[in-house]
Amino acid sequence: MWTEVCLADRNDEINQWLEENPLVLGGGAIVLGLVLIGSGVYELKSGVTRDKKGRVVEGQMGKPLSIFRIVIGAAVSAFGVYKLIT
Repeated sequence: MWTEVCLADRNDEINQWLEENPLVLGGGAIVLGLVLIGSGVYELKSGVTRDKKGRVVEGQMGKPLSIFRIVIGAAVSAFGVYKLIT
């Protein structure tokens, strides 16, 4: 319980700082989104996708995983653009 209170207080300070500096949050989100999009496109073109443990995923499950990464990357980048605009 004590650790939850300490982490909640620390988290509030970080969230407040990010609200005051939206360029940091937006820029970080855009960079992360572009990395995900680039990774998904590269894996889609090469035909070899890796899962979160580094194992190779080929064939029927590889393409949807690559497309999923592209979609999530686009959503994260869109959030970053939204934070930069607002």
